[in-house]
Amino acid sequence: MRFPAEAAAAGRLVLLGKGEEALRQQAFHELIKAAGIEKDDFDLSTFIGDESSPLDWFHAAGTSPFLSERRTVVVRQVLRFDIEKLGKTDFSQLPEFSRLILVADEENGDDDKQRRLQTAAGKWVKIVESAGGQHYSFESDPKAAKEELKLEVARMGKTMSDQALSNLVEMTGGSFSRGVGELAKLELYVGDQKQIRDSDVRDVVMPSREWNVFKMVDSVFQGNVPEALRQLRILTGSVNKAEDAAFSRILPTIGRHLRLLWQARACVEANVTVPSAVVGGVKVLPSKNSLSKEQPYRIAPVMATAKKLTFKQLELCFGILADTDARLKGSLEGFSALDSLERMLLEMSTVVASKR
Repeated sequence: MRFPAEAAAAGRLVLLGKGEEALRQQAFHELIKAAGIEKDDFDLSTFIGDESSPLDWFHAAGTSPFLSERRTVVVRQVLRFDIEKLGKTDFSQLPEFSRLILVADEENGDDDKQRRLQTAAGKWVKIVESAGGQHYSFESDPKAAKEELKLEVARMGKTMSDQALSNLVEMTGGSFSRGVGELAKLELYVGDQKQIRDSDVRDVVMPSREWNVFKMVDSVFQGNVPEALRQLRILTGSVNKAEDAAFSRILPTIGRHLRLLWQARACVEANVTVPSAVVGGVKVLPSKNSLSKEQPYRIAPVMATAKKLTFKQLELCFGILADTDARLKGSLEGFSALDSLERMLLEMSTVVASKR
């Protein structure tokens, strides 16, 4: 769905929330254009979230417009602002001739920072909605991202096979923003070459952490232990960071992958396809965290792997995962976090390789 720039420009309070950075920036520029604002407009004031206060925003918004019908105030990096300092600020009291645009720009940082920003984003949504403002989010949509990236490739004057494009989307976690950035690198890499090949994508694209985890797990279940261990090293970065990576990304993602494989195996046993997954009028898959809600590029390899496994093997893998969690927490005897993770992968590969 296209961003409703005209409707957003008509509002007094607008929040461009979390999600795809490229889509949010595109929406911001469309909003500014729809509002008829020039870069050096006398009736435009811009602030940074942690370098200003709501008092500054209200003061600027309360200044009568000079040459425009409305006074526009833009607050960038709004998630940096300590929301606890808002006090009793009431955004519904903005003057009729004002327009306050809050932008949740993308921020770099570790997992803890990203969680804090996500919490702040949720609070801002509630504040804006309670004040009668408009909120827009820009969540990733892998299917839409693939179509948009296809257009980007055409604009570059290049071609790209459907497989290469699918791998680009998968490696960037279905993010249009990351996909655009990687395409820029690919354009420089291939030079005058007209086609961006699948091998180019694998050589150049920096995969998302989620992709690394899925690649690691897939390698275990495909019997490629060296590749699984290589992906583990990429994910942990160093011995000192192994424990943090284990609890924040590796164990939760492996657990999720095992649950998807269990659902896929249920579909194989019932001889049904994933989207429907209905036997005798009864749904085979759960409504929450369902395999049917995954993207096609994720479902296909999960189903292929599930055909080679049994419920008993998956049950044993769940046990190995639980034992690894216990070792990392000190409940079972173990060595370093990295050793425990490597042991987990080797034990799982042994279970998968077993034909008994």
